[in-house]
Amino acid sequence: MMRYFRIRGQIYCHELKQMLPSVGNLLTFLLSILYLAISASILTALISLSVIADINTSLEQRIIYQCGYSLLLYFLIRIQKNAILSLNYQHYLTSLPVSKKFKYSNTVLLTVVAGNLPLLAPLFLLIYTPNLSVFISQLHFPIFALSILCIPLLSLKNKSFPWLSFVIAPLIIFIGFEGAPFNAIGINSLWLLIIVIETYFEPLSLIAKKSLGLKYYGQIRWIEITNKPANVLIRIFFCGLIISMASYVQYKMGQVANNYIQILFIWVMSILIGSYQFDNEKFYHSHAHYLNGLLNQSYIRYSLDIIPAICITLISCILLHLWLDFSLGIIMLLPFEVLVTIICVSKFHRNFFIIPSLLSGLFMYLQ
Repeated sequence: MMRYFRIRGQIYCHELKQMLPSVGNLLTFLLSILYLAISASILTALISLSVIADINTSLEQRIIYQCGYSLLLYFLIRIQKNAILSLNYQHYLTSLPVSKKFKYSNTVLLTVVAGNLPLLAPLFLLIYTPNLSVFISQLHFPIFALSILCIPLLSLKNKSFPWLSFVIAPLIIFIGFEGAPFNAIGINSLWLLIIVIETYFEPLSLIAKKSLGLKYYGQIRWIEITNKPANVLIRIFFCGLIISMASYVQYKMGQVANNYIQILFIWVMSILIGSYQFDNEKFYHSHAHYLNGLLNQSYIRYSLDIIPAICITLISCILLHLWLDFSLGIIMLLPFEVLVTIICVSKFHRNFFIIPSLLSGLFMYLQ
């Protein structure tokens, strides 16, 4: 039994070590420039629990913070899915004489390790409930904690992104209850029910999916991204964390960040998103001879490669404007700096961040 536990733990550590080199250049930059900021940003999601636990939080703030917290936990688990489930070693693990219950208990333990504080913090706060009457009056938070416990199962079990739970349902709740009295317990109960339904039944998966061929470069690249989504999810996770951190600070201070702070956030996010070009370059060079037969011009490859980064950029721009009230003029710098970062990754590799950093410094000087 203990041998199986050690094997699963070693596989988990090995898979994480294999994943880190793919973002090594990005992490080296962040650790050297934003060492203290990263430590603070990791705790941002935990700080937002104070807003979620407050019974008087407005509908808009509740939806934003609860969905944001759940999304961060979802991506945190999803990024480590291969490591938690040991998907690359299933044939070997199934040959070991270990009961299913013990295998499931190991998976649960690794999930707790992967989820860490964002997974355990809501349950930990429930321990400090003074008495039953307070627990009942604050019932919306225990229901939220139950929904958080469902997120890892949703992340590990389902292959597709839970659009119903994290996009469609929050929009319907916000539109349906906007301007009307709402009950936090009822909203959290409804959201928990939707998460459970999507976890076990996946209603949106009933829509027929057409199988993709291998005739075009875009199709091949898309299949590669869906098979190995960790690097995309890492960038979505960190961008969401940065936006959540900025939102919480603005919420507590009661004012919008000044132009210098906005440009700083744009700079960090452009480095995060644009560095995804490292994955595109690695994929192309690994299959260069085959892919050259599909591409008539090199600009076609670059046009298709930037689509994931541009999608993340556009969503981030919308959130920065609608949620954080960032200036439109400064927000327009994000797609520009992302494109500059992508070009610099292709041309300068490890020194990719120098030109985007100089541009951001120039924009700050011109303010």
